[in-house]
Amino acid sequence: MATDIIMPKMGESITEGTITEWKMNVGDTVKKDETILEISTDKVDSEVPSPATGEIISILFDANETVEVGTVIGVIGEKGEKINKEDNSEKSDLKDKDLIDTNKNITSSTEIPSNKPDIDLKNDYKVSSRFYSPLVRSIAKKEGLPLTELDNILGTGRGGRVNKLDILSYLKSKETSSSHDAITVNEESKKSRVPLSQDLDSKVEVMDPIRKKISEHMIQSQSISAHVYSTIDIDVTNLLKVKKTYSEVYKDKHSIKLTVTSLLIDACIKALSEFPLLNTSIVDTNIVHHKNINMGVAVALEDNNLIVPVIKSSEELNLIGLSRSLEDLSVRARNKQLDLEEVQGSTFTITNPGVFGGLFGIPIINQPNVGILSIGKIQKKPVVKETNFGDSIVIRSMMYVTLGYDHRLIDGAYGTKFLSYLSQVIDSYGDKIEI
Repeated sequence: MATDIIMPKMGESITEGTITEWKMNVGDTVKKDETILEISTDKVDSEVPSPATGEIISILFDANETVEVGTVIGVIGEKGEKINKEDNSEKSDLKDKDLIDTNKNITSSTEIPSNKPDIDLKNDYKVSSRFYSPLVRSIAKKEGLPLTELDNILGTGRGGRVNKLDILSYLKSKETSSSHDAITVNEESKKSRVPLSQDLDSKVEVMDPIRKKISEHMIQSQSISAHVYSTIDIDVTNLLKVKKTYSEVYKDKHSIKLTVTSLLIDACIKALSEFPLLNTSIVDTNIVHHKNINMGVAVALEDNNLIVPVIKSSEELNLIGLSRSLEDLSVRARNKQLDLEEVQGSTFTITNPGVFGGLFGIPIINQPNVGILSIGKIQKKPVVKETNFGDSIVIRSMMYVTLGYDHRLIDGAYGTKFLSYLSQVIDSYGDKIEI
């Protein structure tokens, strides 16, 4: 018996997902819970396991297609089982019909007369040689699109099919266009989308959903927060000694890594406890004081994207617990196995460009936080130290640390005092830590 592969719901606010890659092809044999495709939402990437054991007998949507949650995107059946095209079309049409009904339910009971021309679906759109789903036909009728204009929309769906996103994007571009003429997607219009400064060999690539969201988030943060920065040079010599002394103990006893980042997170939590204004959010003209320190940790992904998993209630964890949580979240982030709840709710964020050789970073605040800490590259430097015998030049492991903060709430004195306290905590690391 055939089993549908459904676009899963990755969280309460998620209404659609984009198929990034099918791991299987039609005809391939799969086992239940084996990964069959990867999807991406505006919050997180994730792998989708097979709902059953059998053979992939149908794939209804290709990679890079955006699909509503709950939509059938493929079918698994017994080896050799066939599914006809009418069944596939029926599944898709049924989903579109459900969406139309939903739209009707949320429409105001007071109908506003439309001055758009009335188009008979039965005698117009259905006579086209091109297939249009009931949802697309409904939108076209509502917006008064003639068949000739609808036929010229570039479809990104399977087989060039026009989907909901295609027609809505077209309508949006039509609204903002200074011309009242119909906008057709042809070879000439495709060329005009490429900036004139690019040569003919330039490649145009559409951003994936995660990169789009990062882009939006960065622009939003720059427009919301009054970004200012303070930087100090911190002596991490003692911290490195602790890491060297206990790395093998943590590995053998707890099967986890003791890293510089986990030690710095531990120190940062102590500093935030003394400077709680950096663990707040601004909502309109109100200051929200968070009870817990939910530490966001930026993790670079192999596809050049970035994700920020969150260690919830981090102040309740000792160094062992922090190290375990950091390792677990980082590994699952890179393997696209995080749940939506694990990338939401941060109250402060740490990013570490130093691991890639960055001397220091000037980070953008992760909204709705008011502070973000950037960790730079560790370097050995000659440092002047005061001793009982006068000044001495010694070699120490030094690291630039930059605090980005929202000047609407945090002033320079408060931000710099936080960094000075953080430096004291790091410098005071002794020979004993939790083991």
